[in-house]
Amino acid sequence: MKDFRDKNRNPRFNRSPPKSPPHARPSPSTPAASTNPAQSPQPRDYRGAPNRGAAAANEREIVYGVEPIRELVAAAPASIRVLYVKSGDERRFAPEIDLVRTGGGRVEFADEAGLERLAGLTARHQGIAALMREYEYAPLESILAEKPDPIVLVDGVTDPRNLGALMRSAEGAGVSAIVLARDRTAGITPAAVKSSSGAWIHLKIARCGNVARTIEQFKEAGYWTAALAPGGATSIYDLDTTRKLAIIVGSEGRGVREIVRKGADFIVDIPMRGKVGSLNVSVAAAVALFEITRRRTIAK
Repeated sequence: MKDFRDKNRNPRFNRSPPKSPPHARPSPSTPAASTNPAQSPQPRDYRGAPNRGAAAANEREIVYGVEPIRELVAAAPASIRVLYVKSGDERRFAPEIDLVRTGGGRVEFADEAGLERLAGLTARHQGIAALMREYEYAPLESILAEKPDPIVLVDGVTDPRNLGALMRSAEGAGVSAIVLARDRTAGITPAAVKSSSGAWIHLKIARCGNVARTIEQFKEAGYWTAALAPGGATSIYDLDTTRKLAIIVGSEGRGVREIVRKGADFIVDIPMRGKVGSLNVSVAAAVALFEITRRRTIAK
């Protein structure tokens, strides 16, 4: 199957200081730690026990664990604002330290307790964590100008892990662009990045405000809009895949909203053969997108 991915895709990141730093970041009064791997810096003292606010901040900004960090650094070193390394592990993570510094980030060192406060007491940080920069979304107009086909609109997927899995499936099926609703929809967070297994780096991602207006923009750009929903009048196996398509997926619980149903050209059903009535949103998207890819490949 043809590989549609843009190997030169370079996502953008906001390099301005974060608006609200996470609870567990080092105190400004703490002396700066050495960033020379050859030295043995003093651990930073991350004061204050985690609370619900800190947990929410970590969910938004902190990535932890050896494999997720190495994957993130290899794919997008500029995405990391601060790399936190356990004191004594400087040589172990020397390649990651060098790449983060080259990408414009800084490196700080912490003891075990400090990393636990950053990642969360129950998290398996494995001696390394990272504070991500805020992801800068592409303008919707610039994506539409490139005419990606199919394009995916995500409206109401609130679990970042579901969004990550959806991005992984979409990229695997050859999708190059995704639009995320701004309201009631997860964004590009560390949890989404981790769940996408690197797929996010190959996608151009925009956010939109008014979903109904965005559907109209798709139509004006020549797309036929197809909303995935159980019981839809059109089977995914009967959908005309020769058209330029915008596939719309709804929330994990309620599915696509009524306003989306009214605006879409097709309501597309995935026929179920068992006793379960529906699929997880990321699985449903995968089935639909790979079916579209399969039929287009056969038609060539």
